Amino acid sequence: MIKRFKRIAVLLAVSVMAMSIVIGCSNGIKPPTANTIPKSDKTSENNNREIQGKSSGNNNTEKSTKPSEDNKAADSDVKNNSSNTSTKNDSQELLLKDIMKLAQQGKIINSEFAVKTTDIGDIEKKLGRADKVEWISEAKGDYAAYPKYNLAFGLNKGSQVFEARSFDGKLKSITLSMMKKAYGTPAYDVKTNGEEIIGYTAGQEFKILLVFKVPSSSNSNPTLDHYSVLYPRGN
Repeated sequence: MIKRFKRIAVLLAVSVMAMSIVIGCSNGIKPPTANTIPKSDKTSENNNREIQGKSSGNNNTEKSTKPSEDNKAADSDVKNNSSNTSTKNDSQELLLKDIMKLAQQGKIINSEFAVKTTDIGDIEKKLGRADKVEWISEAKGDYAAYPKYNLAFGLNKGSQVFEARSFDGKLKSITLSMMKKAYGTPAYDVKTNGEEIIGYTAGQEFKILLVFKVPSSSNSNPTLDHYSVLYPRGN
């Protein structure tokens, strides 16, 4: 019995050890379930999700704010263009007012020399001798040109100035339609040699003549080329 007991005990011990080895190997082969994932892995996954969420949120924010910034830029451009257009229109209106106001005094813009009361000697004292003096038979007078100052003066036989003419570059900003809108229906309107010459009275003694290219299909609203203030009785 003693021998038999020892043999049975040994067999049971061997059986228990064998079962333990099998169970251990079986647990090592099985993939981990949700319950067996380490806590550190769960934390890492949650952090990754938070980072992805924040990144996605930032992208959405950038997308949502970018159109707003573009709209602001577009609005700013529109306002700037409107402001520039308004400023330009104001300067043109002021120029037209100055032209007529000075014409009523017998003067042109950027010149202190009035027709009727000025002779060539007065001009030469300030501007020197003219670059060119030419007889114009149609006007029945000499014309003294000062291209450096964008000026020319018509002189009668007594050297009195009866016409002052301006070629100032600012005149190019005035169109035919603008001028007619500002001054109304002209008293004089003639087309000759590819030019349209439009005239108005300026006070009781003076006239103003404005010279444009004749309107065409390619240029229906030409700009002012030059203009003159005249003292008709001085010619």
